[in-house]
Amino acid sequence: MNKVLSIKYGKSFGLITAVILTTCYFILNTEPAHAQSVDLGIYPPVFQIQANPPSDVKIPFFIQNFTNSSVPLTISLKPFTADPAENGNITFLDVPDYADPYLPERIQVLDADNSVGDFILSPQQKKNLTLEVQIPSNEPKGDYYLALVFSSNAGNSGNNTSSQVATSIASNILLSIGPVGPTKGDIEDFSTPFFTTKGPVPFTVSVRNTSDHYLTPKGSILLKNMFGQAIGKVNLLPVNILSNTVRKIPDSLQTNSTTAVWPEKFLIGPYTAILTLALSDSGPLFTRQIMFFAFPLEYLVAIFLVIGLIIFIAVRVSENRKRL
Repeated sequence: MNKVLSIKYGKSFGLITAVILTTCYFILNTEPAHAQSVDLGIYPPVFQIQANPPSDVKIPFFIQNFTNSSVPLTISLKPFTADPAENGNITFLDVPDYADPYLPERIQVLDADNSVGDFILSPQQKKNLTLEVQIPSNEPKGDYYLALVFSSNAGNSGNNTSSQVATSIASNILLSIGPVGPTKGDIEDFSTPFFTTKGPVPFTVSVRNTSDHYLTPKGSILLKNMFGQAIGKVNLLPVNILSNTVRKIPDSLQTNSTTAVWPEKFLIGPYTAILTLALSDSGPLFTRQIMFFAFPLEYLVAIFLVIGLIIFIAVRVSENRKRL
């Protein structure tokens, strides 16, 4: 009986064509040759799976070849963890500390009903596949983070005048085998420079996940001026934070950044920034508040010039009075 709690395809809609792993060597030929690029796309870019044992999870996905040449691909699974830089990147592991080290062996890719480990994508072909995860009844609870990697076989594509660049593309698997425990975590950091002369204003929002499963928090930053009026809002990007890791969260427009940015350019006076963040749809909910001050540089220069001029005039007047 399938007891899948939830399966999510990730936050991106439409075709994601992101080559995330690229090697830099070419296959050399004795005859003149030219390099041929490999352009692949895969969707979804992230599999988010929460399931209770026993389960037989099957999720359709596709991979597409955008070139005019055939591409031979080999499938592999690579365990990973969050990069220490807290920027959302991943670090591959040689020996992961999984509750069940044999569970990855029960993850396979199906072409129709047949398990496949390699295949050839024809020119411009879009191939529909299925990810299957078999979870037995005695499976211990735990999180598993694996990259489903499709690597092109760098080599001659069949003629003597071209060669292929070795390229890989992956879709990450975030697998939580439950029942999952309570959602726990905290805001590690919410900060911005106290003084600025102009916008945009960057905010650091860092969240620590102390749960036994991954989180996808949702939140925003509300900006208020000195009169308490709401004058801006920054929506945070819903990102995945792995269990027992920390991650910096950008805004929804800064997907390749580690900061949340308020794009307002002209700023003057004190401002209040209020962060509201929910670790999950059912909480917990956190609120943090900070203040910062902004004053345009040209205004500061003008004020200093005026002050300097006043001091100069006062000194001259004082000197003239002493002479009288």
